[in-house]
Amino acid sequence: MALSMFRRGRRNAVPALAIALLLALAGCAGTGSDDTADGGTAAGGPALPAAEGTTRYPLTLTTWAGETTLQERPERIAVIGFSPNVDALEALGVTPVYTMAEETEWPWRSQEWFSEIEMRDTATRRDPINFEGIASTEPDLIIATNFVQDDVAFERLSSIAPVLENPEQVAGDQISWQETQRMVGRALDLPAAADTVIAEAEQAVTTAAREHPRYAGRTITIATDYTQSGIDYYTVAGGTAERIVTAMGFAPNPLAEQFAADPGVADEQVGQLDGDVLVMFYNDAPGREARESAPLFQALPAVAEGRYVGVTIDEPGSELTWVLRRGASATSLPWAADELTRQLDGLDLG
Repeated sequence: MALSMFRRGRRNAVPALAIALLLALAGCAGTGSDDTADGGTAAGGPALPAAEGTTRYPLTLTTWAGETTLQERPERIAVIGFSPNVDALEALGVTPVYTMAEETEWPWRSQEWFSEIEMRDTATRRDPINFEGIASTEPDLIIATNFVQDDVAFERLSSIAPVLENPEQVAGDQISWQETQRMVGRALDLPAAADTVIAEAEQAVTTAAREHPRYAGRTITIATDYTQSGIDYYTVAGGTAERIVTAMGFAPNPLAEQFAADPGVADEQVGQLDGDVLVMFYNDAPGREARESAPLFQALPAVAEGRYVGVTIDEPGSELTWVLRRGASATSLPWAADELTRQLDGLDLG
């Protein structure tokens, strides 16, 4: 199981406990080495579906850090950053030549597909970018959407291969996974395939809404208790998580607007977690026990009336919190829609 507890506004940062857990779960030392996860190079190599003939090359990639140019259709693709970047390739049936080994752990990931990647770097997202390791795979495109931190890193990556990044820097929980998928599809001359996988993922969410009409018009609050650093409100107004749950039939929670700029929930704001349904994720069992025994939390109507779900990080399905925060993609959303409905099964919504 891959760890999913990331806080907003820290593009590559996670709580210390979360880092330790992720490294343990991924079985990585986090040394930034260029070793592959299984100690060797995969035999499969790059794979790319037939071009659609829509994208014209040279193709200028406009990013927040400047422009790079794809002279021709790329065939050897390195991918770094967060799981949606890898998901976008998997959804299109494209096998990259480089990624990070930690990306294998997600429950929606095909292990067979992942095993075909030439280099599965033991470096994690929290390590310095392994420029040498990326260069050694001789990529002709580096997909790094929503990941590159500064001009220096961008320029160094660009010296290896053209870099696909966002046109503007956007907060991680405000990213459009659809636009990420379209950007990747356009660069690889697979725009129609990108539209197809987007439509299929959106249909999975729509199907969940149709099969669970009791969600319609009800509000839901989803948050994570990081124990030491407090609670983050996930279903902020206008954010990725709110867009997902409203697509599943829930109504926007009017309390979510106050957390749009800062998702932190102070102790005196615990009452603002209210909603027809409350889903809380926890970094550890002691933190969960402490929160659930607090009188102010117990007084929340959703908790007091049995419309509350608590999930600790080591429980099956806890990866859902990552999808709702910044891991939404064409491959993760169908899994997440099923998982959220499973978590809510049994609640009496009246």
